[in-house]
Amino acid sequence: MDDRKMAIEFEDIPLEEARKMGRGPRMDPILYNALKSKISSLSNNAARMNLPPGVSPVTMKNRILRVAGEQRVPVTVRRVPGGLLFWRSTDEDIKQAKEVAARLQAAQQRRPGSRPGRRPRR
Repeated sequence: MDDRKMAIEFEDIPLEEARKMGRGPRMDPILYNALKSKISSLSNNAARMNLPPGVSPVTMKNRILRVAGEQRVPVTVRRVPGGLLFWRSTDEDIKQAKEVAARLQAAQQRRPGSRPGRRPRR
């Protein structure tokens, strides 16, 4: 009977490390560090990034925006042939993005139930 008893063992882990362990790697640490250093070094220049094979431009754009958001650096990202172009957003870029967002919200409010795949409420 004693052989069937299981010993339960616990290990203390720092909370920050535990939070990272639960989700698994969302982004390659090498890519994260490269983006972090490039975004922090942006001044008056833009950076062009060629996409590795098998990586979607949308996925890479989201990764760039995520790292920039963590650093609290506004970044504008554009798709170019073979990759992405990104730079530190100017006041004009931010103003234009807000105008586009306002137009999109207004268009969505005008037709609330007409999105594809949605049935109107009854």
